[in-house]
Amino acid sequence: MKSLSLTLPALLLAALTACSPLSAPEATPTPTATPAATAEPTPTPTAVPTPTPDPSAGLEYEMLTLPTTPQPPHLYDGEFLTRDETQTERSNGYALIEALYTNDADKLRGALSDSLLDSGLPLPDLTGLVITDIFLAGGTYDVPMAALTIADPGATGLPAGNHEFHFSFDEEGKVDGFSMLNGDLQDDAARGMGLEPGVWVSLGSLDVTDTRKDNVYLTSATRVVGRKRDALGFAVEEVRAFSITERTTYDGDNNLVEYTMTSCEEVPGNWPMPQDRNDWYTQPPTDNCLSDAQLQLVTDQLNTLFAQLRDGTYTWEWEDDPDKAVLDLWDPARPVPVEVTPDVLRSDVLQYSNPDIAPKTRVWVPLPDGCWAVCLLTEEEQVDLFTGFSFALAAPTAA
Repeated sequence: MKSLSLTLPALLLAALTACSPLSAPEATPTPTATPAATAEPTPTPTAVPTPTPDPSAGLEYEMLTLPTTPQPPHLYDGEFLTRDETQTERSNGYALIEALYTNDADKLRGALSDSLLDSGLPLPDLTGLVITDIFLAGGTYDVPMAALTIADPGATGLPAGNHEFHFSFDEEGKVDGFSMLNGDLQDDAARGMGLEPGVWVSLGSLDVTDTRKDNVYLTSATRVVGRKRDALGFAVEEVRAFSITERTTYDGDNNLVEYTMTSCEEVPGNWPMPQDRNDWYTQPPTDNCLSDAQLQLVTDQLNTLFAQLRDGTYTWEWEDDPDKAVLDLWDPARPVPVEVTPDVLRSDVLQYSNPDIAPKTRVWVPLPDGCWAVCLLTEEEQVDLFTGFSFALAAPTAA
């Protein structure tokens, strides 16, 4: 903790010696009185807010390990770009996946659009990347996607685990997007934020308020963006946030007519880095809705569960392969606590917008780097293994 040093000026006191002469003294003019110096008030140090203790600081964590033996790709592609007019996209989509699986930089380059190759951002380094499972789908009625199980990210910067990527293609059928994060920040929005277009990706929004009048939409939000580290948006190297208001006008056919960012102010703070599009920014609860006894019961459940994840014995009724079961429950890119205590947990009640869905109790487990693992409880106050854990990133609080 920094200390505040105050330097006080030294005060010099002059001693005056009076002499008594034998002869009568001459009349001496009365000196003009000098006002006493007024002491400068001691400055009061500005109060510095006490930082909230990091609940993860006193816990130990271990990273999970996944099998790293490459397996032949299983391309479950029954719905992957099956329309006749998407055969070029289908071919390039396959080529990109094969390039990642075989670490073939030339094949990767051949599948990508000129806009990506000329973007000024480097292509990801595929050295050491190990992918053990691949699932392809979408393109006919949904966005084409690939789910990749990354056992070893190598030099790519990708996180380990099972992650979902979305494809986009240019007019020539070349891949011009294959991102595990959200979509690229629109150029107009980037310019409104004072950012360089083409190198930023949207990571999420907080405190969103939308209003509509006829065909004009007014939005206010805190928008979080990340600067892409590579042309495919596999990872970001910088995260920033802006409080913005914007006006978007559409015509009667819902086509964009005009977009204007009417205000923009950067929100300072150390914003956490996301792992993929499933991470979400929020303000975690500061207290608990569960009693001390309930927290202890949940703590015991979590510690048993975390021990099973770490020693590779966790399975459940829908998956008896431990290596696959862990991917259903936990993100291996995030460390697993060795042991948690009731005092580090948080809990709140999740209210759904649909009144037919009963509220659920959420439990928040602290992880390093501003992340929280969030799970639901069943009506029997058991950790809901079916829904698993989601991962929330703590938005910085204002000083």
